[in-house]
Amino acid sequence: MSDANGGVRNGASPLGHGVASAGMWSLSGSVVLLSATVIATPFTIRLLGPANYGLWSLLQSLLAYAALADLGMATASTKLAAEHLARQDDNGEASVVDTALLLTVSVTLVLAVVVGLEAANLLGLFHINVHQRSEGVAALRIICGVSVCNAAIGIVNTPQIIRLRWRAYAAVTAGAGIIGTVGAPVVLRLFGGGIEIVAFVVLFAACVAAVGNLILAVRLQPALRYIHVDRKTLHRLLSYGIGLTISGIAAIPLNTAERFFLAHNRSTSTVAYYAVAASLGATLMVLPQALIQPLVPALVRLRSQSRIPEYRQLCSRGLRMLVLVMIPAAIIASFLAHPFLSLWAGKSYGVRSTGPFLILLCGVVCNGLAYVPFAHLLATGRTALIARIHLLELPCYLVMAAVLTARYGAIGAALSWSVRVVADAVIYYAVARRTDELGGSSLHWLRGASLILPAVLGVGMYVCGIFVGGLGPRLLVAVLVGGAYAAVVWRAVLDDDDKRTLLRLAGHAPKARLHRVRVRGQRRSI
Repeated sequence: MSDANGGVRNGASPLGHGVASAGMWSLSGSVVLLSATVIATPFTIRLLGPANYGLWSLLQSLLAYAALADLGMATASTKLAAEHLARQDDNGEASVVDTALLLTVSVTLVLAVVVGLEAANLLGLFHINVHQRSEGVAALRIICGVSVCNAAIGIVNTPQIIRLRWRAYAAVTAGAGIIGTVGAPVVLRLFGGGIEIVAFVVLFAACVAAVGNLILAVRLQPALRYIHVDRKTLHRLLSYGIGLTISGIAAIPLNTAERFFLAHNRSTSTVAYYAVAASLGATLMVLPQALIQPLVPALVRLRSQSRIPEYRQLCSRGLRMLVLVMIPAAIIASFLAHPFLSLWAGKSYGVRSTGPFLILLCGVVCNGLAYVPFAHLLATGRTALIARIHLLELPCYLVMAAVLTARYGAIGAALSWSVRVVADAVIYYAVARRTDELGGSSLHWLRGASLILPAVLGVGMYVCGIFVGGLGPRLLVAVLVGGAYAAVVWRAVLDDDDKRTLLRLAGHAPKARLHRVRVRGQRRSI
């Protein structure tokens, strides 16, 4: 809420609490899926072996390329549908979803057919044996079906996302993900086979997620029971999505090229060691990914209603939470890295994946913090600017990745990716601070304690690492030190509204206060 002078009243807006609640449900779903992945992945690694697991990680990377056929419609439908929701225009919202769904599924289907036909030629680019290649061709064709399902999911989840209805959405998405993640090693153990059978399990999980999200979408927006395809809406979607498509063309090699250079310059086994490090590092991205999904539609709605002070407050709060969580999480992860990797994936991975993982952590932290300015650029429609940034980065990154992977292997791959995302974060913040919505010092909120505490934690963990060995003792130290850090952050860094929000999410807010919020906000469009 803004006061008469344009300031922000004390306390977060109902929409801010909605974003926090949605982010918490998104985070919970991600944590559940992540836990299933941590448990199931070692079995998948051992059942497939390093070479086949490396090939499987390459095929999964190809899914990112298939996402180009989305033409930016997932994000475009979220932005435009959120604008219609702010105006309470049900038919306009349904038109956005239906038009985006028709476009993205049609284009993705065509691309899937082409890739399926050329699967053998694509896999011929890598150093794999004849048996791997034949099985890989079949798996790649199944993955093409997964890409079509994923494209549909990215559109039919729009009503859930813009309304911040994350409880059912997280249950469907996480449940389907668990089917794919846990089902793969179970099926391999029971029936044998290789990556082809894993691809079938993932396809089944994707179909479950698509059907579940479609049912939720129709329940939230009954207008979707009827087809609303509109040429004017198509033009608006393409105008917004073209920048994201161009950005995606550059972003996919920016995020995956180092793996293909590794496969070309070294072997799929080397890719497996790097993929394990990258997968473990990606677990820290759970928090920023959980934040950005509800943050973008919330920012769009605030901007559509000219609530700029609340817009700035929401960005600042999101950034503060990311800094306070991601940096210490990375420090603790580095403390546990070697013993955990050795137990989780095997001794060879503990030896060969720990170095890349530690380097990747630096990039992961910077990449996560960049999600706030990136969400701001998406919410304000500056997709063409994002595309220009990625296109400028691409040639430099490809040269760097090719040289470093050829010379240093997995270490070089980790270094090239980390350098690139650090540069990415710096550029996003510099650009965001020059926009009207976040102009000046809107993102410059850091307090001394917010920077000093992670630094103290890092020094403490480094000293403990000298004297404490083994996963069990290190886990105990991590729990004790992490708990102490959380207590100090609660007392010295978080403000009263941060605490009220966290207590509300934990279910410990005073009932009378919660009742007033519900009554006051039940008929309000936020």
